[in-house]
Amino acid sequence: MRPDIVFIGAGGAGLTAAFIIARKRPETRITLFSRDPVVAYSQCGMPFVLDNKIESFDRLILYTPEVFKDLGLDVRTGIAVTGVDLDARAITLEGGETVEYGKLVFSTGSTPFIPPVPGVGLRGVHRLLTLEDGRSLARSIEGAKSAVIIGGGPIGLETAPAFLDRGIEATIVERMPHLMPSALDPDMAVFLEDYLKELGATIITGKGVESINGAGKVESVTVGGETIKADLVLMAAGVKPNVELAKKAGIDIGPAGGIDVDERFRVKKNGKALDDVYAAGDCIEEVNAITGRKVVCAIGTVANRQARFLAEQLMGNDVPYGPVLCPAITVVGDLHVGSVGLTTRACEAAGIKPVSFKARSNTRARYYPGGSQLNIKLIADGERIVGAQLIGKEGVHGRVNQLTLAIHKKMAPSELADMETCYAPPVSPMIDPITYAAEMLALRCKKGKR
Repeated sequence: MRPDIVFIGAGGAGLTAAFIIARKRPETRITLFSRDPVVAYSQCGMPFVLDNKIESFDRLILYTPEVFKDLGLDVRTGIAVTGVDLDARAITLEGGETVEYGKLVFSTGSTPFIPPVPGVGLRGVHRLLTLEDGRSLARSIEGAKSAVIIGGGPIGLETAPAFLDRGIEATIVERMPHLMPSALDPDMAVFLEDYLKELGATIITGKGVESINGAGKVESVTVGGETIKADLVLMAAGVKPNVELAKKAGIDIGPAGGIDVDERFRVKKNGKALDDVYAAGDCIEEVNAITGRKVVCAIGTVANRQARFLAEQLMGNDVPYGPVLCPAITVVGDLHVGSVGLTTRACEAAGIKPVSFKARSNTRARYYPGGSQLNIKLIADGERIVGAQLIGKEGVHGRVNQLTLAIHKKMAPSELADMETCYAPPVSPMIDPITYAAEMLALRCKKGKR
């Protein structure tokens, strides 16, 4: 019997949307296809298994096949979809089987970006996307003495302590001038870089990897003419939307490289939205709430939020999905790195003249034991808050959420400074760090200073 809805991919967006529909409309026939042999697990948790913060990769599996069966979901794992015929309303599976659909959802996720350098196919070169990737890396870590992480983004940095805590020499290579360039300005990235150096990491920025060297297995990496010894390499140079199947079907790909969808998650072909063909998750583009430009936001919470809106559309409820800010937090050892909105560089690229203020505060009352420093940078366009960056060992997560709301509501720095805040010595000083930073930013905006 033809499924009512077919999902290509069973990750954060697709599987979550299927769960919602199955619970609200149990009569709906839903089939999901995934190339991965295991679905419904937390990719974000893998660095912390490697660092022994979580006891095993099995702990990351959130739902078993029995749960899918109980919900009436037909989840087919280890099967790749090789083609989509939009006119025939059918997909083709590896092996040649054809499956017709009523509605189709591309939830194909993202794939690691692998720089085109010699040696990427050597044994000992790893990525970190699937559970098997994590288990393979865990095996390689045992007995390793030196590692090179290619890329200064969240996945690589969160994994770095797994090497350093074992006494493995770790070198982080980022071709941009500083770590986490899409989330942090240089004057904030320095706090992260100093912390990693304290842990024992070597950091190379502003240089790209020229080659990965070895006879069958990794032995070294060449960066800027220098050869760095390495028993293993982690490719963590970011991800890109997995759009090849959609592109092959003639579906439009947007300027940021993701599937072009409208506010109802309908894909487009030759600029026209298609009824009954949707896409969601890391593979799509979204509208940035500040610039109005299309962006790709490969973050688990964003995919999960999309799933709620997508499910409503698939059930026939018109609930349009609005622009996004993509708030994020990265945990590197004991350090929390949070950001939302635009960096200074992103402001300038969007034609916005940024006005910023950077503050340092205690996370607790000065007399209460156990507090630490919290570094905050707020950015405005002269009238409203457009970006925020926070780095500290506590107090980051909740404040990023607060600032996300402030930016969505287009709050001026003075309005943010006037907001009521709660206080208790174990969790905050009397004047919240955001209040102080916003007050100072408001003064800068008033004076027209950068």
